[in-house]
Amino acid sequence: MQIIRDPLESPAVIALLEAHLADMYATSPPESVHALDISKLKAPDVNFWTLWQADSLLGCVALKQHSPTIGEIKSMRSVPEARGKGVGRALLQHLEQAAAAMGITKLYLETGSMDFFLPARRLYESAGFVHCGPFADYTEDPLSTYMMKDLGAPPDVTEPVSRQLEAYNAKDLAAFVRCYHPEVQVFRMPASSPVLQGLEAFSQFYGRERFTLPALQAKVLSRMVVGNKVIEHELVSGISEQPSEVAVVYQVEQGLITQVWFYAAS
Repeated sequence: MQIIRDPLESPAVIALLEAHLADMYATSPPESVHALDISKLKAPDVNFWTLWQADSLLGCVALKQHSPTIGEIKSMRSVPEARGKGVGRALLQHLEQAAAAMGITKLYLETGSMDFFLPARRLYESAGFVHCGPFADYTEDPLSTYMMKDLGAPPDVTEPVSRQLEAYNAKDLAAFVRCYHPEVQVFRMPASSPVLQGLEAFSQFYGRERFTLPALQAKVLSRMVVGNKVIEHELVSGISEQPSEVAVVYQVEQGLITQVWFYAAS
């Protein structure tokens, strides 16, 4: 996967943005639609990125700068076939890094309050955004939800680890996969090569080999944090006849789990 600064000239990008606007007007009255059209996305105060896999467009996102320290997320969109595969989270991670490099300390967004926008709200909440009131020139609107994130606050590396455990126990594959980086690597020690690499292989394995097990459960017995690594002593049930203990090390970068090391009890 590759994220690029995009000139908004590709027919695929234009079609994706037109589909985004069409959805906004289909779900909200005109006065509650705040999505930017292509001409506004080309404004000097807007940065626009797209994510590609080879020649296939997977998604886009924009950053509108309101002041030297305040930015707003706009035009977050994934192509239908890429939804639930970490595209939105990868774009959000890239945008946050770019915003921080520009000196932005407060990142805001507006999204819909209806059920159609629930996946977007969950993504932002899981990335550390909190609900707030209207900002910039927005006003109170029952159809709008406003959120913000302080980019100067230290990240909580345990958050994606706790969230993936909750999804694991609920056998919610989509929520589980969203906690992991697109290039995630999984090691079963003492092997020096990953047994799983990349989100597609990761998702296929857990969907086929784990989440089909009716008694599957994991319980955290203890947890320790060292830098960007979360080290857990877990008790896993439902894979074999008896529960088994395992030590797991999760490496977290920018809110996503990038590497995992499993140490089985001897």
